[in-house]
Amino acid sequence: MMKNIVAAILISLLPFTAFAAEKKESAYDRVITSGKIRCGYGTWKPWIYQDLETGKLKGLTVDLMEEVGRQLDLKLEWPEETGWGELPTSLANGRVDVACSTLWNDPARGKILAMTQPVFYTAIYAYMREGDARFTGKLEEINNPDVRIAVQEGDFTYALAVRQFPRAQLVSIPPNVAATDAFLNVTTGKADVTFIDGVAMSDFNKNNAVKLARIPLARPVAVYGNTLAVGIKETELRDMLETTIRYMLQTGTIESVTADFRKEYPDAIILPAKPY
Repeated sequence: MMKNIVAAILISLLPFTAFAAEKKESAYDRVITSGKIRCGYGTWKPWIYQDLETGKLKGLTVDLMEEVGRQLDLKLEWPEETGWGELPTSLANGRVDVACSTLWNDPARGKILAMTQPVFYTAIYAYMREGDARFTGKLEEINNPDVRIAVQEGDFTYALAVRQFPRAQLVSIPPNVAATDAFLNVTTGKADVTFIDGVAMSDFNKNNAVKLARIPLARPVAVYGNTLAVGIKETELRDMLETTIRYMLQTGTIESVTADFRKEYPDAIILPAKPY
């Protein structure tokens, strides 16, 4: 009788045993066991790019992630450039552990990714052709049926234009072309205004005869938080990274790591306020 009872209990436990054996290893467990963070990334100079001479990745977000790895005593690996659009898929299927090139914390991404608090913020400004006297710094001058805004379909520029300047016309470019095509639409007269960050504007002006100039609005048209992202269920890994980011902010480490970058690109990033 007793043998039958024991056998019945063991049989009843088999599904649970099988489930435990099949349980997928978490990214956190994988990182801690291996001592490595596999970084997924998309390139965008000067934030993160490949040095053509050495083949190594360089840029501000590389410097920041190297400091995160040092603080955690973890090695960084950069196995492949997944591209910005493929990062959520690569995180979900375990090909990479962290989106190390940072991602803006918009709600659409928040549905499929778990994000840390912002490492820093990116301000987005409105730009016009240099010398265009129509725009003196008033929002209503942009939110005008006679104004054409250069945007990219599916991009933050499109969302900004629709949300904040609904009366203006939209001059759209497809999602699969270079973002600089929108800037060229402004400099060539096909559009009047576009939205970009200070770094992209600075690099564009270095390489083009006709320049863009910031419209002197009282504040940026948008500010986005740059976060480290992991798979939506990888909250343990997210919490570990967030603790490190918080420590680096409190101790001035992020301020130090970004100092040279902020000198070269004064409008590029906004550091979070200290919580004390």
